[in-house]
Amino acid sequence: MTATPAAAATDAYTFTNPDGTLNATGTGDGNQISVTPDGTNYTNWRLITLSDPGTFNIASTSSGKCIYSAQPAVQQSCGKDGEQWHFRPVDGKPNIFGIVRRDDSSGTEYCMDNRGGLHLWGILAQPNACNGSASQEWTIPASKAAEALKLSLDYYADLCSKKTSTCSWTEKSEGQPEALPRTPASSVWYNDTASSMKQVFTTIYHSGWSQAYSVGVSSSVGVSVPVQAMISSQLTATTVYTSDETTINGIAVDVPSKNYAWVDFAAVGKKVTGTWTFDTDNQPWTTDSTVTVPVLNSAAGSTMYIARTSPDVPGSSTGATSPDVKPQTFAKTTSKTLDLPEDASMTAINNTATITADGGTTVATVTPGTVTDTDGTVHKVGLTVSGNTVTQTIEGVTGDTVTGTMSPPVYSVKDVGAASVAAAKKTAKMSAFAMKSPALSDDKKKRLQCLGDKMGEGATFGLLGAALGQPEAVIGGVFGGLIIGLAECSR
Repeated sequence: MTATPAAAATDAYTFTNPDGTLNATGTGDGNQISVTPDGTNYTNWRLITLSDPGTFNIASTSSGKCIYSAQPAVQQSCGKDGEQWHFRPVDGKPNIFGIVRRDDSSGTEYCMDNRGGLHLWGILAQPNACNGSASQEWTIPASKAAEALKLSLDYYADLCSKKTSTCSWTEKSEGQPEALPRTPASSVWYNDTASSMKQVFTTIYHSGWSQAYSVGVSSSVGVSVPVQAMISSQLTATTVYTSDETTINGIAVDVPSKNYAWVDFAAVGKKVTGTWTFDTDNQPWTTDSTVTVPVLNSAAGSTMYIARTSPDVPGSSTGATSPDVKPQTFAKTTSKTLDLPEDASMTAINNTATITADGGTTVATVTPGTVTDTDGTVHKVGLTVSGNTVTQTIEGVTGDTVTGTMSPPVYSVKDVGAASVAAAKKTAKMSAFAMKSPALSDDKKKRLQCLGDKMGEGATFGLLGAALGQPEAVIGGVFGGLIIGLAECSR
C-alpha cells in the first residue's frame, strides 16, 4: 500500500485518554509507543493518507516514523503493512474517536489501547479487541475533529457500500421530485459536412444518486448499488431510476450541418433524509444524511438522457456546464504515442491537432477540453505533437496533478481517400473497445458516419478511462478511435 503525504497541517494531532497522552519514547529507549500522564515525550503526530478510503498512517512529527500495530505498538519506517489505521467516532462525545485497525480476513476490529503493561515511560500502548472501554477513546484537538470525521465517513461509507451488514438506513422524510442540473454524458461530436448526419452516442454511465451528510463534512465515497437498494426499499410511491454500470446506452442524434452534438444526463430527483447507523463489533455510531434519489414518472418529469445540438461550442452560450460531475485527479502532463497509418501525419496548430493523409488531405481535427479545478479555476489544456506522440498539458497547475472536472474534447471528421484506408488496414492496431463495423457501401456519407462513430467510441471510453485513473486515455481514446475508423470504415 503506497502512502502519500497528507497536506501540511497548521497544528498536529494529539491523542489523549483518561490515563494520559499517546507518545513516542525518547531515542535512548527504542521505538516503543506508550501513554504517560504528563505527556512529556513526543506527543505530536501527523496523518499520512492512504489509497483505501479513510485509512492513514500515524507518523511522529519528531522521528518521522509510523505506528506499527505490534503488541506492544512500536514506531518504524512508514509505508509498510500493519500501519494502516482509521478513525471510529464515539457517539455523543465530540472530538473523541477510536483509533482502529481492521482484520480484513475476519472482519474483527482492534482499537488502540494502553493495556500493554507498565513501562519506563508509562503504560505501553497496543491494539486490543475493541470493547468500548475508556482507554480506547481518544480525544483529539477540536481543530482536527472535522478532518477526523470525514476520514471516518470515508472509511465506513466505503465499508457499507461493499458490505451492507455493517450499516443500516432509517428514513425520516421524503421531499418532492425536482429537476437537477444536467450533466454531460457523452463526448462532443461536430458535423463538419454540408448535410445533416446521424451520430450514435455511447453515453458515459451516470447513476444520478448523491449524498450529503448533515455533520458539515462530505464523503468522497459514492452511493453504491447495494446502498441504493437499501434506501429504495424504504421509499414510498416512487419508481427509482436505475442504470447498471455495465449497460451501454446508445442514442442516435440527427446533427445539422456545422453543428455540435452531445448527450446530457437530465436527472429528476427527490431529497430523502434519514439516519445511517454504522455498526462493527457492536459499537454503533450514527450520522444523519440527505440522499438525492433519481426518479421516474413524477410531476417534475423523468430522469433521462437528452440529445443536444448547437452551432455553438458546448460551454459557451448554450453549452452544457456540469457542477455535478464528480471531480477526478488528472496528471498535469500526459503523453500518448499513436500507431498512425503509413501515409498519415499529425500536427498541432493553435492547440488543435490535425491528422492528414493522402498527401496532405485533412482527415480529422481534435481540440482538447478544459479542466475546472475544485476551487472553480478553469485551466486550459494545451496540446503539442512530436512525430506520432501527442502530449496534453493542463496549464496553470503548480503540482504534478490537479483535481477537478475535464470537459470532453471536441473533434470533427472529414472525408478520407482509399489510399489512407488501405494503409491504415496494414498498420492500425485494433482496440478492445472497438465495435466491428458492418460492410459499408461506397456512399461517402456512410463512411464519414463510420469514422464519427469510431471517434465517438474512443472519446467516450477515453473519458471513462480518465475517471478510472488513466488520464492519458482522454487523448489516446479519441485518436485511437480515429485510427480504428481508418482501418474499418472502408469503401
